[in-house]
Amino acid sequence: MAGAPEGNQNAAKSRRLFSSAIKRLLTQRPERAEALAEKLVVLAEAGEQWAFKELLDRVDGKSPQALVGGDEDDNPISIREILIRAIDP
Repeated sequence: MAGAPEGNQNAAKSRRLFSSAIKRLLTQRPERAEALAEKLVVLAEAGEQWAFKELLDRVDGKSPQALVGGDEDDNPISIREILIRAIDP
């Protein structure tokens, strides 16, 4: 199974202290979230490319990125799985 080893809680959502703090603050005062969203829209309308991209990513989701290899043709990465079996005498 891919991902962190069993028992590794470093990436657990409950351990994301900064995210948890922001969510708690914005939940306690929803008008702050509204003001931040308004500011982001205003900045995007003013031509701030990063704000426009952030809006698109939040509303439509991030665009899928193609996996490409390191060769000149930029072909997709191919994955080969090699299975090695040991014979138990």
